[in-house]
Amino acid sequence: MSIKADRDQLLGHLDAVEIQKEIGEIDQRGDWETDEWKITGNIPAESPIPTEEAFENLKGNKNGFKKGTMSYRDEAAWVSFKISSPVRQTLWLTFSGGPDSVAYLDGNPIAPFRNALADQRFVSLPLVMNEGDQIVLLKMAGTEVSVQKEVKLQSPWNQWKDEQDWLSLAPGARLQLLADVTGPLAGLNSWGAAESLARKAAMAESNFTTTLVAKDLPEPRVTKVLHRGEYSEPTGDALSPGVLSVMGDLPEGAPRNRLGLAKWLTSRDHPVVARVLINQVWQRVFGVGLVRTPEDFGLQGQQPTHPELLDWLAIEFQESGWDLKHMIRLMMTSRSYKQDSAWRSELNDPENRLFARGPSYRLDAEVIRDMGLWAANIMDPHMGGEGVKPYQPGGMWQALAHPASNTKLYEADRSLRAYRRSLYVYWKRTSPHPMMTLFDAPSRETSCVRRSRTNTSLQSLGLFNESQRIEMARFLAERLLKERFRDRERIDYLFTLIASRPASSNELSACLELVDTMRKRYQAEPKDADSLLSFGQLENTSQLPKIEHAAWTQLTATVLASDASILLY
Repeated sequence: MSIKADRDQLLGHLDAVEIQKEIGEIDQRGDWETDEWKITGNIPAESPIPTEEAFENLKGNKNGFKKGTMSYRDEAAWVSFKISSPVRQTLWLTFSGGPDSVAYLDGNPIAPFRNALADQRFVSLPLVMNEGDQIVLLKMAGTEVSVQKEVKLQSPWNQWKDEQDWLSLAPGARLQLLADVTGPLAGLNSWGAAESLARKAAMAESNFTTTLVAKDLPEPRVTKVLHRGEYSEPTGDALSPGVLSVMGDLPEGAPRNRLGLAKWLTSRDHPVVARVLINQVWQRVFGVGLVRTPEDFGLQGQQPTHPELLDWLAIEFQESGWDLKHMIRLMMTSRSYKQDSAWRSELNDPENRLFARGPSYRLDAEVIRDMGLWAANIMDPHMGGEGVKPYQPGGMWQALAHPASNTKLYEADRSLRAYRRSLYVYWKRTSPHPMMTLFDAPSRETSCVRRSRTNTSLQSLGLFNESQRIEMARFLAERLLKERFRDRERIDYLFTLIASRPASSNELSACLELVDTMRKRYQAEPKDADSLLSFGQLENTSQLPKIEHAAWTQLTATVLASDASILLY
């Protein structure tokens, strides 16, 4: 049975009259006072319990406090306060913190009442209070995202004081009161089962994610045509929701609301949605779509170059359950994708409309960065959370920000967060990250169905000189030196990592020559090698010979900026 069914069965066997009698008067329950609130700054997460000198006074009240921003996962903050209770009672304590958070009551650790999941930002647990004064100490461990530092205290019996009627309470609230170890119902035979069930329910609820949703009105408003668009001049008969008749009717039995619209859009009979989506996927893989005007599938758009193929792909997409991975795999394992992209002089097809050559185009800004991080083995794989801020030149935000803006100053992340996927790079609308803009990432101010692909000298400068690119080159060189032992093997491995193929004979000879030149240079100027290998926030702990490491760093930087890395061809 489910937790909900077990709960309903347990509560259904209780006598409401007996419950009312057992509860009686609880005037003092829910009364408590707090005092001596103190908090530390953000300190390393692995630090022991701070000394008294590390705390500063904090303004809190009976129900808790809110102040400042929660630290990230490699940091923690500590909070201490005194709580006074006139009776023995249970309070629910909720505070900001990730899975490594800890709570102490008079020096004794309290087990959290929830799962330790990496994406959780709050800890909730029952605080069993004895009569008198006790000290609570909390470790707020950092999470994947920043969150306001907060502590909340509440009594489960507050809701009883509002209702005074057992059956009028929600089932979850009744279970919580029945499971209270210090409550008046703890003597009932059903208390043990209720306490166990309440734990299971709390752990299940800790996995829930809440979000705002749009909800239809029970009775839709009467809507009419507005005369000349004037909202105060409705005219004619009332209108009802519908769809464009040229694209077919709503599916049989579908309601005339947003659910019906969704069913219509994903219906097998709908002529547009699957084709538009699969055209976007084809464009993502091959560089151009089967319909070369992805922004316009109407009369003014171009006709598909291969209409039968577009139809077949749309049907396959629907029959696969709208499985994007399946469709991408299907395209990338096709003969059309795997063929050579070299020019074919016997064909009069300069735009490759026949797809007689393989795709050839510059990769997107995000792909170029992520591929470099992955090849260098420094990508932070954590998923979810708020935006991260890698290196960028100083003053860019300040020049564009309003004087009172909270994003006037750019503070780069100084931890592994800075090496997360480009999906998580913080996006300031008026000033996106310069390496994203440099490689034509859209501004997001308007919808973009097809990216520009420019080729400028600034792109080359960025690839060679941007701070994170230098770190990528350094760690990629370290990877080559540690995982391969001969120069030719290292170069082949380098091209396998970044281009999924071994180096050609010309590439091999050019790389060998460059490595040899760099060795001679750094042997003559060892200080330059030290400067290169110490660049960036990630320390060089490889213990590799610095001359060799610096020479291979120059090679990897060059290859990472070459066509082999930034082009698909």
